[in-house]
Amino acid sequence: MVLAYSYLNTVDYQDSSDFKKAKELLTHWMGVDASLTSQGYTLVELLSHLKVDIETQVAGFLLPAAEKGVIDYRVTTRKLGLVITRLLQGSEHFLALNHYLYNKKSPEQVEKFRKMLLAIVEDPRVVLIGLANHLCLLRQAKNDTESVHQQLGQETLDIFAPLANRLGIWQLKWELEDFALRYLNPKAYKDLAGKLKARRSDREQYVAQVIGQIEQTLAQANIQGKVSGRPKHLYSIWKKMQAKHLDFEQLFDIHAFRIIVQDTKSCYAALSLVHNLWTPITEEFDDYIARPKANGYRSLHTAVRDHLGKSVEIQIRSLEMHQESELGVASHWRYKEGSKSDSSFEQRIIWLRSFLEKKEEGEENLNHHVLDQLKTKVFDYRVYVFTPTGQVIDLPEGSTPLDFAYTIHTEVGHRCRGAKINGVIAPLTQKLISGQQIEILTARESTPSRDWLNPKLGYLYTTQARAKIQHWFKLQDQPIYIDQGRVLLEQTRHRNKLNEVDLKPLLKKFHHQSEDNLLAAIGYGDISINQLNTAIKEQITKVELIKSSPSRSSMPYKKSLDQYSIQATGISDISARRAGCCQPIVKDSIIGYITKNNGVAAHRTNCINIIKLSLERQKRLIDVSWVQRKK
Repeated sequence: MVLAYSYLNTVDYQDSSDFKKAKELLTHWMGVDASLTSQGYTLVELLSHLKVDIETQVAGFLLPAAEKGVIDYRVTTRKLGLVITRLLQGSEHFLALNHYLYNKKSPEQVEKFRKMLLAIVEDPRVVLIGLANHLCLLRQAKNDTESVHQQLGQETLDIFAPLANRLGIWQLKWELEDFALRYLNPKAYKDLAGKLKARRSDREQYVAQVIGQIEQTLAQANIQGKVSGRPKHLYSIWKKMQAKHLDFEQLFDIHAFRIIVQDTKSCYAALSLVHNLWTPITEEFDDYIARPKANGYRSLHTAVRDHLGKSVEIQIRSLEMHQESELGVASHWRYKEGSKSDSSFEQRIIWLRSFLEKKEEGEENLNHHVLDQLKTKVFDYRVYVFTPTGQVIDLPEGSTPLDFAYTIHTEVGHRCRGAKINGVIAPLTQKLISGQQIEILTARESTPSRDWLNPKLGYLYTTQARAKIQHWFKLQDQPIYIDQGRVLLEQTRHRNKLNEVDLKPLLKKFHHQSEDNLLAAIGYGDISINQLNTAIKEQITKVELIKSSPSRSSMPYKKSLDQYSIQATGISDISARRAGCCQPIVKDSIIGYITKNNGVAAHRTNCINIIKLSLERQKRLIDVSWVQRKK
């Protein structure tokens, strides 16, 4: 405990008065559990490396005590201010939801859960506190049981490591992933760590040699730069071995070298020097300066083969890019004291709530997708709530408990008679907020209310729920709608002076299986009067065509088709073939149509295909006539 206080007192804070007050509060509460202050100092140390503001560090310092329920928020607000209280409350909510809900869920549920965790965050600094706190838990769990390790490891890979990755906080991401490997696959972790340790002297000698060569080359070109080398972290090496089915001995690029120069121009100059020094591997080059990653990451990535044939990965970036890379979004989360609004910070919040839409690192068009999110703010128009069993439900912003009920299941919605929000009875018209737990109260024989469809009463927001209720009422009133449909059909038939209507083509046209369903759809208004009128007129046209077509078997002047040909009128060298649709016979009134690929086709003048020709296609009609063949 003395060492923890000594550490805190040696840090040069911009405003140490907040920490003095926080220490006074914890001194008062220390009697409950002295270990809480030690945990708080560990969190402060992690957060200070991320260069976050003093308020975030104070909130981290107090978080272990808050999670144990020994913090009085009235006291923290009075002594430290409302901002720190809200950071503490937000962090508690963030972590409590995770501990309560996460339990090896399906990939779809894990994705929704990630989104909900961010949707409840009003201040993005809460995410940093949550990440740092989880890393502390991993460090402290080294001696726990295998089941605890499995739970923590999977939770880390599913939730916390992806969050750190999207935020670009690499120093947390690497340690989180290595702990996950250590707990989920301890044998692979120990084996890999042992092999890396056994080759340490060779690796150190090789790293020093490569660094020396690069530094000498930069100096000769008068480029100021700092070169460093490090082994890749264990999880990334293991992941590469799994993906490419390689043994450890087959890996050469287990080191990553970094060149930090003054500006962007020097980045490209250094790249040219490296490519001249060794043989570049073209397919391994990525320009994240010209095309930054979605999280703002900028750097040049290249790989080369040295004179021994070993592949070497090298990153080249400016000092500014390096600071952004190491601290990620955290470097932008420094509030100006007394400022009410920071537009760039607000944009970061929007981005923070958008980046999880693409969850795979390196996914194509990720940057384009995030830019679209910045423009449309789609993510901000969703709420994420959960069932009593912990299932996350994704709904549009503005949804009510009744919308939630119909999303769970149509029958749950139909039988809904009330709802509880976070265990408290709430009206069905109350708007839902991300992070709430919703429980629907149902009755065995209950049915929907017509009031639910009244938009002025505010029971429903989603069109899906409204459609389900409307469909239910349609089924209950189907006999009435069938009668209404029959009347409308009869009126339309009478208006068109048709003796009877053939329902078979109407069933086919409107995709219904039975006459009752067709009539009910007409009665509902799903089939409009205009649609019905058009369909009946098509029947009239076909009847008239059949009546006007002479009976081919009884034509007194029927001639053998072999005695006649069809030619364009006035043009002796252009003949025509009979169209397959209407198959005109000798003495039928005919007209020619110039097809695209099969010459001229002769149709009867009353052929339905000719009658329906568009104005544009009518330009391709020509006169044709029957011509008796010469004997």
